[in-house]
Amino acid sequence: MQRSVSVVEGMPMEPAANDKKSRRSSCPPGSGQESTVFVKRPPYTQVAFDNLNLKEGEPDNRSLGTKLRNKCDCSAKCVFKQLSTFLPIIKVLRYYNFKENLLVDVLSGITIGILHIPQALAFGLLTSVKVENGLYTSVWPVILYVFFGTSAHVSMGTSAVICIVTASVVDRQAEMFKDLNPHLMTGGNGTSNSTFETWEDIPEFMDYKENVAINIALSAGLIMMLMGCFRLGFVTAYLSESFFSAFTSGAAVHIATSQIPALLGIKTPRFGGVFKIIYTYEAIFGKIHEMQPTTPIIAVISIVILFFVKECINERFKHKLFIPIPVELLVVILATVLSFAIGFDEEAVADEDKVFHVAVVGQLTSSFPAPVFPDLTGIQNYIIDSFVIAILIFANTIAMAKICAKKHNYEIDDSQELIAYGMCNFLSAFMLCFPSAVAPPRSMVASTMNTKTTFTGVFVTILMLLVILVISALFKPLPKAALAAIIVVALKGLFVQMMDCRKFWKVNKFDFIIWFFTIFSVVFLDIDLGLGIGVVVSLVTVVFQTQFSRGYRLAVTSNEGIMVESNKYRNTREIPGVKIFRFQSNLYFANAEIFRNTLYNRTINPRKYLKMLQKQKKRDEKAGIEKNGDVTSSYVSPSTKATDMKHDMQSISLDSNGKDIRQKKESVVSNISNTSADNPAFSVSEENLVPVGNGKFNGTPSHNFLTISNYPLPSRRFSVASSISMMTELEIDPVDGNEVVSDEWLERAKKIHHIIIDCSTMNYLDISGASVLSHIYAEYQHVNITVFLAGCSADIRNTMEHAGVFDKIPKDNFFIDLEDAISIAKNMAVQPVPINLADFSDDEAAEDSYITRM
Repeated sequence: MQRSVSVVEGMPMEPAANDKKSRRSSCPPGSGQESTVFVKRPPYTQVAFDNLNLKEGEPDNRSLGTKLRNKCDCSAKCVFKQLSTFLPIIKVLRYYNFKENLLVDVLSGITIGILHIPQALAFGLLTSVKVENGLYTSVWPVILYVFFGTSAHVSMGTSAVICIVTASVVDRQAEMFKDLNPHLMTGGNGTSNSTFETWEDIPEFMDYKENVAINIALSAGLIMMLMGCFRLGFVTAYLSESFFSAFTSGAAVHIATSQIPALLGIKTPRFGGVFKIIYTYEAIFGKIHEMQPTTPIIAVISIVILFFVKECINERFKHKLFIPIPVELLVVILATVLSFAIGFDEEAVADEDKVFHVAVVGQLTSSFPAPVFPDLTGIQNYIIDSFVIAILIFANTIAMAKICAKKHNYEIDDSQELIAYGMCNFLSAFMLCFPSAVAPPRSMVASTMNTKTTFTGVFVTILMLLVILVISALFKPLPKAALAAIIVVALKGLFVQMMDCRKFWKVNKFDFIIWFFTIFSVVFLDIDLGLGIGVVVSLVTVVFQTQFSRGYRLAVTSNEGIMVESNKYRNTREIPGVKIFRFQSNLYFANAEIFRNTLYNRTINPRKYLKMLQKQKKRDEKAGIEKNGDVTSSYVSPSTKATDMKHDMQSISLDSNGKDIRQKKESVVSNISNTSADNPAFSVSEENLVPVGNGKFNGTPSHNFLTISNYPLPSRRFSVASSISMMTELEIDPVDGNEVVSDEWLERAKKIHHIIIDCSTMNYLDISGASVLSHIYAEYQHVNITVFLAGCSADIRNTMEHAGVFDKIPKDNFFIDLEDAISIAKNMAVQPVPINLADFSDDEAAEDSYITRM
């Protein structure tokens, strides 16, 4: 057994005379010379290769008790490892470097805490609950992530997309509350209750919405913890980039729409359900005449300041600024001071000249409530929404965590992150927090400041505690229009993201379909419905893409001897008698029939071939040509076939100059050295070639030697155009309406003796795919065409073994690589057409065995 490699240098590759374009060098840039690699080795079947090289797994003779004892090791090292895995803060504190990390973590914590303040105030309103719930959500999830999280840069807390999705569920449940409790607004006697102007002024109504929000956080957190325990983080892989782009952009439309009343200074009811965005704009235009100029002016000034600082200063000079200017907090402070000085408080009635009818935040709590257990009544109505929110929280947060981990060169544990996000939501629900997730702007600031550890969350929490306990009362005169401006400006990236539709259209039409249906459904139907429709469309497109899996025939380029798709490249030739097929997809139940049909259309259909042979025989019998009851004159006799085989072998053994290579007695090394890219060699030594009568290769690697530089260029040119014409549709027979027998079609079909299926692009096979391969082999065997399979992975072969494929397809028909199958198939004899032209048997026809058992 030997394998030799010879590298021949200094051999420039001249363009062929019929080439319009000269071939570019295949050498790496800067090499300065041409190199050609020739490999000489024996062709291997998969069995022969495995027998020689496959490692045998060492049996594990340990008893079950020994394995359990090893798992239950109670050494200090093992206990520390297990505890630090579940509570990463233990490892952080154990190895914390106060000298190098403390200052950076303190500065990062203060900076991120400053960003938390305006977002906590704004996103509390966005979630359709109380403002103080936003403050709580910026405290408890942050400190919980310090204990359970593994990313130093993930900033848990309020998140715009999660807030608006939560708000859609809260508003939907609020509509049900209104229907069940109309007396809260109308009064007990059915008349209008003048105490409250809107439902949001009713404490019982806001308490109910708060309870729904914390129930969602509770259930979503529990779902994420269970997913983390069972390592189910892979589910987000089924949601494509186009889906997330469309969903977040559609959510941005709803977020911006929900802030328009606050920007204009008008009051409109909050709608839920299908077409709520249409109803919202209808209500906005119906009350736009009530708009006071003061509120829009505040909103415009706030938006201008935010855009100017963000785009013209922070973005332009981000490489020179140690930290970005916290313009949101500056806007909050400025708006609060001006509101207090001018008297924007709409409740001030002492001086009518100072009543500007500007909506303000109002009184905020200056303390933390005691832990409460949520009222779980009605939670079954939105448990599915909680699952969806859990998936969104994990998908968005883990994506941000991986970006930061890659940038700063550290690893995160996906399963532990799932548990961390679950803990942040589940435990914080008892502290009146709504669902929390990562906020990309805060995380990017942490990344820019090069935050060292998760310990920075402690300083964020301290700052937020001071805000709530000490200065929250100062935010009472803060105009809601300023908070709405902060939310709308923060959506800039999501609106710009809508332009990704052009990329999706150019890259893959299925991506565009997912994007279009998702964003259309989210915007015009509802967020939760749009999300469901987007997921369904994503899964449906997977099925459709399976249906459009491509299969094609391979051929060899004339000059380079490279295996390429036959109908895409000019100057290609096919190997006489051999058809090579490649299918660019996994093979399973959804595309098994597509694989079979594509294979038959691109090569030769054995059913049509058999039918044509039967029809020709019947036609000849009617003409009285049958002789001796043996073989009709329309068939080629074995002797004739032997002559044709001899002619084929002679043509194969002729080189491009017409000389018989069998007469060349030079050594293999000499043959390799004298071969160039324009005079390729790819042959099996004929003195060692052992073609077997039944079309099988004996599988002994020491017998046949394969010399590979490029693929064969036989002297008898076999054009792709002529082989393709064989596959064209036949004319209709006016006698029976079926396809007419074509002698030319049959003669070309009779020259095909091998079909090679390249399985190197397949990495998955199920029982349906294994079954279709078995039946394809049987159908081709029925017309005396041998099927070879090349490049099957170990997993696919294992599936085949359990599916019984090897009971029908001999293992000697499986080759380690495509070149090995070609080297054997191209030199084997064309077998005579079978005398027995019977139809397929019941066993051959019954592919779906469950049908025959019913």
